[in-house]
Amino acid sequence: MTPSTALTPSTEALAQAVDALHDTMVSQLSALVAAPSPSGAEQPAAAMLEAQMQALGLDCERILLDSRLIQDSPLFSCPCDPDNGRYNLLARHLPPAGTPRGRSVLFNGHLDVVPTGPDSLWHSPPFQPRVEGDWLYGRGAGDMKGGLICTLIALQALRSLGLQPAGVVGFNAVLDEENTGNGTLSTVHALQNTLARARLTDFDAVIIPEPFGETLMAAQVGVSWLFVTLTGRPAHVAYMGSGLNPIEAGMALVAELKVMEAEWNAPERRHPAFADVAHPLNFNLGTIEGGEWNSSVPCTCTLGLRCSYFPGVDSDAALADISQRLRAKAQALNPALQVEISARGHRSPGCVYDLDHPAMQTLAQAHTQVNGQAPTRLACTATTDGRHFSLATDLPVTNYGPVARHIHGIDESVSLSSMKRVSQTLARFMVDWCGVLPWQA
Repeated sequence: MTPSTALTPSTEALAQAVDALHDTMVSQLSALVAAPSPSGAEQPAAAMLEAQMQALGLDCERILLDSRLIQDSPLFSCPCDPDNGRYNLLARHLPPAGTPRGRSVLFNGHLDVVPTGPDSLWHSPPFQPRVEGDWLYGRGAGDMKGGLICTLIALQALRSLGLQPAGVVGFNAVLDEENTGNGTLSTVHALQNTLARARLTDFDAVIIPEPFGETLMAAQVGVSWLFVTLTGRPAHVAYMGSGLNPIEAGMALVAELKVMEAEWNAPERRHPAFADVAHPLNFNLGTIEGGEWNSSVPCTCTLGLRCSYFPGVDSDAALADISQRLRAKAQALNPALQVEISARGHRSPGCVYDLDHPAMQTLAQAHTQVNGQAPTRLACTATTDGRHFSLATDLPVTNYGPVARHIHGIDESVSLSSMKRVSQTLARFMVDWCGVLPWQA
C-alpha cells in the first residue's frame, strides 16, 4: 500500500465532506468552549479535547509542563503560574505499519484563554457557547479553540472519503501560550530530548491555526511583559503636599512610554517585514494596582506593561532600553521616587517565517484551490508560539487559521464558514503534502 495520486480527492469532494461535518464541528467546538481554560487552569479543556481525540482513535500522550526542564532555554519565560502537574496533549495520526510514509505535519495550538472580564458585559455567559448566524460565541471560540477543531475536522473529512494521511499528523494542544509560551516550549523540548513517544524528526512542517483571518503569517514582533512598582511617600490627604503620589507618577511613566513607542515605530527604524504596517509596535498598560485609602496619598503603584519590538532585537536589550527610559523619567519626576522593575510572563523574541519553503508553498496552494485566490501574507503585531519552531528548530512554520472577532474582548466569536474553509484548506494540504492511503478503521 503506497500513497497514490489516484486516491486524490477533488477540492469539491473535500468541500462536501467538510460541509457534511457542520454539526460535528459546532458540537466539538461548543464542548471545548464550555470547558473553561484560563491560563494556569486549562485542564478541563485538555480533558475534553483528549476525549475527542481518543474518540477519533488518535495516539494520545500527555507532556508535563515542567519548568525545571526548560528554564535554561533562551526562549523560556518566567512563569506566571505554578506548573501544578498541568500537561500538553500531543495526539498523532499514525499511518498503517509497514507502509511507506509520506511527509508529515504538526498542528500546534493553545488551549488557554485570557480572562473574560465582567460576565454582565457579554450577551451570553462567556463559557456558554452560542451560535448566532455564522458566528459561534464564547471565550476562546476564536483564540484559538476554533482553529484546533479545524484540524480535527480536516482529518475527519478525509476519513469520511475513505482516506487517511500517508504521513504522521500531530495535534499538539498546549498550555500557557497567552502568558509565556512555555507550553509549546515544553513539547519542543520533549521532542528534541526523547522525552516523548514522538520525535521532532517525525515532523516535516508546523502549522498553527491561530485566528488571523486565513492569512499566512510572514513575521511577528517580539513581546515582553514588565511589572514596574513605584513607591512614593504616603500622607494624609489634608497634607498631600508633603506626600509623593506613585499613581500620578505612574501615569507620567506611561506617557513617556508612548513617546518611546512612537520613536521605535519611526519608519527609519522598522524591520523590512513591517515596512507597510501602519503601527507595528504597541506598548500597553494592561494592569494597574495601587493605593490603600481614598483619603491618603498612596504608598505604592504597580504597572503591568506589555511592550513589543522587531525581529532581530534581543529581548534583554529591549527590556534594558525600556527600563533605563522608565528609571530616567522617574528620576526626573522626583529623585525620592523608588522604582523596582521585574519581568515575568512573555519574554518572546520576534521572528520571520520562510513562506517560500515547499511546505508553506503547498499550504498557500491549498488555500488558493479552496478560495480561488492566493492568501495574504501577514506581518503580525502580536506574538505566537510559532517563534519556538522558527528560532529553535529547522522546521518550516506559519500561522494559518479562521476569521474571528473580539479576541481578548467581549463577545468573542469565530466564523463557522471560515472554519469550514480553513478545514478544507488543511485537508487539501494533508492530501498534497502527506499523500493519502485508503482509510482502515
